[in-house]
Amino acid sequence: MQIRLIFLLLLLCLPVTELLAQSQPEVPEQSLDGKDLQAIRLDELARLLQKKVDQKVELEKTQTDKTEELPADKQTVLSNLNRDIGNLSAAFEMIALSNTDTALLNDPDAVKTDWRQDLLDILNPLIESLKSITKRPRQVAEARDTVYRSEAQLQITHQAVSELEAIPADSLDANAASRIADLLSKWQDEQAQYEQHRLVAQTQLERLSADQETFFQGVWPATRLFLLGRGLTLAIAMAAAFLTWAVMRFLWWMYTIRFTTKDQRRNSTWFRLLAYSFYLVTTLITVFVILVVLYVREDLLLLALAFLVIVAIILGLRQYLPRYVREARLLLNLGAVREDERVIYNGLPWQIESLNLYTVLRNPALDGVIRLPLDVIATLVSRPVKNNLWFPSNRGDYVILPDTTFGQIKCQTPDLVEISIRGGMSMTYNTQEFYAINLINLSRDETFGVSVTFGFDYSLQSISLTEIPQTLEREVRKTLHDANYEMHINKLIVELANANTSSLDFLVFAMMSSTVASDYFKLHRLIQQSCVAVANENGWTIPFPQLTIHQPATR
Repeated sequence: MQIRLIFLLLLLCLPVTELLAQSQPEVPEQSLDGKDLQAIRLDELARLLQKKVDQKVELEKTQTDKTEELPADKQTVLSNLNRDIGNLSAAFEMIALSNTDTALLNDPDAVKTDWRQDLLDILNPLIESLKSITKRPRQVAEARDTVYRSEAQLQITHQAVSELEAIPADSLDANAASRIADLLSKWQDEQAQYEQHRLVAQTQLERLSADQETFFQGVWPATRLFLLGRGLTLAIAMAAAFLTWAVMRFLWWMYTIRFTTKDQRRNSTWFRLLAYSFYLVTTLITVFVILVVLYVREDLLLLALAFLVIVAIILGLRQYLPRYVREARLLLNLGAVREDERVIYNGLPWQIESLNLYTVLRNPALDGVIRLPLDVIATLVSRPVKNNLWFPSNRGDYVILPDTTFGQIKCQTPDLVEISIRGGMSMTYNTQEFYAINLINLSRDETFGVSVTFGFDYSLQSISLTEIPQTLEREVRKTLHDANYEMHINKLIVELANANTSSLDFLVFAMMSSTVASDYFKLHRLIQQSCVAVANENGWTIPFPQLTIHQPATR
């Protein structure tokens, strides 16, 4: 995106770039006065041109019969003379008009065009503007290349002339000497012609370098031209687009305030459809206004750029149309994911708070939210939610982990769960992992239970169903009362649970209020202490695991 923006700014600043490029001075290679140098070159060109004309006249005189064609060799010479005369005439005119660019006077050839050519005509302002960036540097480079090439050609012709002049004419017969003289004349003509080519290219190079402005003289006119031309057009287009957008937004605001309610704006499908249709219409009207401004201002470059951007957007929409249709259904709350429903993302349940280009997901039990792009939401499926468990704990709950670790939830976010454990220490879990473990939450409901199993000896079997349960319940309740837990006891159960191999096991189960969940292990210890105290007061034996060995009778 940044590359495209820089490219557009470059195109918009073409006048500045072109004038700045022209402000770089070139040092002329000749120190002669311009008029004197022009006169010298015109004289040389005139002499060479007259020589070529004389040669053409002499060649035509050799044709005795005008109706007959010249021989092939003479026809070739005549064609070359006509070509040289044309080139020299053009060069003579260019030297004479060295300060005048006559390229615009040439009539373009009429060419039959098709739709491809019409498209090129539309894009021609853009192409021409791009060419204008390097127009003068290219002209200077071409002129220098021509000068270097002409100098190399002159060196070759000079060598050829030198070799021909070095041949002694006295040692040759008349025929060979005549041919050598013709070759020498030919190469001397070539040498003179390449010299004129070099002079023409040198003149063009000097013309490009002669009328130079300084850097600061070129900046202000270019800046002023941009500000009063294309810059003003851009400002008007942006102002018109902003005004159009502001008016449309005001009309939409008036409609929503007067004719809709807050619940309709949040939950109504038809309102969503109307809203996104309005956004589309607003975009189309704004683009139309920008194009109208560019058309009225007759800025063909900006108009061509605008059409290119529109065509690129249309082509992109054609490729991604199925995806946009699916996402449009989501935005209208008609897809597989809908607002206020429950969805599973990354192993956690989330409630869809709002559907938009970036959808907000919230878990009521976690601190914070997550935002997902619409293309990610499109891959999910939601379901209606009612009285569902969002997370196994809340902040401040007391929990027992599978490894019997007891602690209080300090904080829980979409990323981490922090648990405060005994001794002032803390431990953290990844939220997804914590959600998957099987833990015991002592604070979620209003009550929790503390269960203790305590065994007595089989010698107390006769009172195991009467006196022992009653005495245990009385003493446990008294112990909890003395520890200020009486008001938190919801239920206390003492029953014979199991006739074990070595003892009669009794279950002591206390259902306590969740407000004392932090004392879970303390309550467990108090019940154990109460059971031991009962055994001591009544002299009841507390058994330990025993192993009985039976031996056969001795004979």
